[in-house]
Amino acid sequence: MARTLIGRDAELAALERVVADAARGLPAAVIVSGDAGVGKTRLLAELRRRAETRGTQVLIGRCLDLGEVGIPYLAFTELFGPLPHTTRSELFDAALAALTAIGADRPALLIVEDVHWADTSTRELMTFLLSRLAETRVCLMISYRSDDLHRKHPLRQSLSEWTRLSCVRRVDLTPLDAESSYRLLDSLPAATDVESRNVIVERSGGNPFFIEELVSAGRRPGSSIPPSLAELLLVRLDALSPSAKSVAETMAVGGPRVAHEVLAEVTGLDDDRLEDVIREIVDARLVETTDFYYVFRHALLAEAIYDDVLPGRRARLHARFVDSLAEHRHRGASADLARHAGLAHDLPKAFSAHVDAGREAMTLAAPAEAMAHLAAALELRQPQWEPTETALVLEYASAATTAGQNLRSLSVVRAELERGGDALTIPERLDLLNAEATSALAIEREDSALAAVEHALIIASAEEFAPWRVQLTGLGARITEALGREDQSLAWAEESVRIAESLGDPGRSADARITLARLRRRHDDPAASRTLLVRTAALARESGDIGNLLRSKFNLGMIEFDDGNFVSAQESFGEAVEIARSTGRQWTPYGVGARVQLANVRYYSGDWTSALADLAQIDSAAPPLGSAEQLCAGFQIRAAIGDEELAADIERVRAFESQDGFITLVTSAAVAYTALCNGRFGEAITCLESAVATVGTQWHNPWFGGRIRLSVLAMEAARRGSSVIGARAAMELGSRLQSDIERTAGSSPSYGWESTAWLRRGQAELGHLRLNCGHGDAASVVAEWRAAVDAFELQPFERARALQSLSEALEAAGDRSAARHTADQAIAMFDRLGATVRPGDARRPAGADLLTRREWDVLELLGEGYTNKQIAERLVISVKTVSVHVSNVLTKLGAQNRTEAARFAKG
Repeated sequence: MARTLIGRDAELAALERVVADAARGLPAAVIVSGDAGVGKTRLLAELRRRAETRGTQVLIGRCLDLGEVGIPYLAFTELFGPLPHTTRSELFDAALAALTAIGADRPALLIVEDVHWADTSTRELMTFLLSRLAETRVCLMISYRSDDLHRKHPLRQSLSEWTRLSCVRRVDLTPLDAESSYRLLDSLPAATDVESRNVIVERSGGNPFFIEELVSAGRRPGSSIPPSLAELLLVRLDALSPSAKSVAETMAVGGPRVAHEVLAEVTGLDDDRLEDVIREIVDARLVETTDFYYVFRHALLAEAIYDDVLPGRRARLHARFVDSLAEHRHRGASADLARHAGLAHDLPKAFSAHVDAGREAMTLAAPAEAMAHLAAALELRQPQWEPTETALVLEYASAATTAGQNLRSLSVVRAELERGGDALTIPERLDLLNAEATSALAIEREDSALAAVEHALIIASAEEFAPWRVQLTGLGARITEALGREDQSLAWAEESVRIAESLGDPGRSADARITLARLRRRHDDPAASRTLLVRTAALARESGDIGNLLRSKFNLGMIEFDDGNFVSAQESFGEAVEIARSTGRQWTPYGVGARVQLANVRYYSGDWTSALADLAQIDSAAPPLGSAEQLCAGFQIRAAIGDEELAADIERVRAFESQDGFITLVTSAAVAYTALCNGRFGEAITCLESAVATVGTQWHNPWFGGRIRLSVLAMEAARRGSSVIGARAAMELGSRLQSDIERTAGSSPSYGWESTAWLRRGQAELGHLRLNCGHGDAASVVAEWRAAVDAFELQPFERARALQSLSEALEAAGDRSAARHTADQAIAMFDRLGATVRPGDARRPAGADLLTRREWDVLELLGEGYTNKQIAERLVISVKTVSVHVSNVLTKLGAQNRTEAARFAKG
């Protein structure tokens, strides 16, 4: 290997600047990408050397290719040693605390390599740390192999999240140019003639690793240079002694990293002989040593050698690793054992190891990995093996539900009910029906869920099944509440509590107690509801019932929100988010719901930046429905700020509207707002009325509470578009919508300040609509809008919209001075929020309406002195695209050059 880093001066300088930023207390991280062999590790090694020279601490962790099912947190285990068995939240907080402590005395550089092999849990921990770098003096460097990222690679979504963070920069390593390639050749010890040099540079394509391997292989002109790296590596392997080659093959079968004691057992060599052989392999630069493992210098080395081992020998070696790993019960041993046993065709051991690995993954709050292992176990299972297939299906369904994969859970449970038929025991059937109902309810298939519960309750009529009846009646109470059957819900909830108390285990009825609290809230008894939820949360925590602890905290947050106590609501939702994250339940309905509502509180209170930041954190392992729910929660903000990518994201979530009415509600509101602001009043009305019909059918209640807001928004569209759609049609629509609002208000419980605010705005909209159509009194309309403005005191955006309408009513009343003053108030409030897309007469600041959202992003960076290349790296777009945006900005602003445009950006 070349001793001097060649052709990477610019990249190295960029990385050093980031390390320096971290030393000054600025949050700093870099994502380094490039094809295999392009020099990522070499670049980071040089950075490490320079950083250590300056007194910076350096820690390195590596992700390894362990097949489709990896070991959670492997890279961080290498960094910090064995991780404690603890909750996910405590583990994440411990990692952050460790980094903070490391950076307390002197700056630190944390390098995590090859994250294209990172497991889901490791990626999520990295997302957590990246979002909190401001609390440390640590610089985080992340590398991945870009040529491994196929279209559906799970890292792609994580990269999208990471690059949105302001502290994250990107450095993409491209192949060396011809000049640098020849300089690299000159630095290598092997002499080559001109013709060989030309061939090597041409064939290597500027890949430094390929160049080094070609030189080490000693190829000459006229030789058949292998077209793939694997063939090059096998030339290196053939140069080893027979013993060393055999051990190298054993290591390749063992995996990308092998512990010394395991390798000794598998090879059967004594320590002295094994060390001599390993020294030969290390000297040949095939393998490097770490504190605990032997690691191939490049993953492609291991792959090439493994593929070259004959199948029979591979199977025998895998069998030896099975025997050895059976005695090593370290964390991750079950996953390793499962892989080797499967490749050794030892199906009973592979089955047992997958079951153990799946259960271990659940204890580590890694449900996605648990699903993979349990699915593998189900594929392998034979009738005589334990656990039973039904037990495994239930474990798999539990993991799937925890991971937010409720459709998958529902599918496998129903398949098992059909497969098992009459052979199922009563407890098995009850457990399966309970799982079916839980999964169906999670995706708003309440009728199916209720049918499963009713069937189960018939089966569980005997006294011996009382524990099941507690669960089933509690679940039934939740389902019937969703269906609007409050009497049945109350009866089942009370039965669940009564049975649980008779069993001496009141915590079993946590589900029912939460439903009772919700019913009390619906009947205007918030104090009793809050008290019951607090007690239920304590019971759930004591009994380890994480699902109902999460549900309790979520509902407490909703009560605080409805009461207008946003601070307490954020605390409750924030606690629920942490509970979900620490237990791997972030994609369950209440895990997603807590994140969405936390962002919603921030949206209502005007903290839009934090709201969007919360919602941007969607891991690549997230289930599609959960991702859609979280994504659409930011649509109203994005519509107001003019996000150019909103339309594409709206289309992405359309497919999930049938599974969740919430998606329909927020999507329709955002689409209608955009249409309204662009004068497409009929489109806005059609969109909102379609949403009312869809959600009413889906929720089995045409008079659901959210209908009030949608109807008021449709009334605004009728008011603003009355001259387009016709006064008579607008008046008729307004009257019908007002009747719908009144009936909805009479049919739905009051939910505090927000219900009052929208009802008052509805009255103002109707009066304003009539005024626009030549009826009514302007003074009365002004008074109604003043009442609406006051009602929205807690929500700046809707308050600004009400102020805007008030200014229009004042103008109609002839009070132009008050109209201008009120309009200025509305504009100032919109500006503070960053709402550049506004209906009616609310004007953008001078020049703002000329630029698209992306052009504003480019302009702001121009104002900070960024070059086109730096802007491209920051926004993750091409330099060519940046050039187009800069040209558009200059044209629209009438600026002569970048300097003038930058002055515009600075105000």
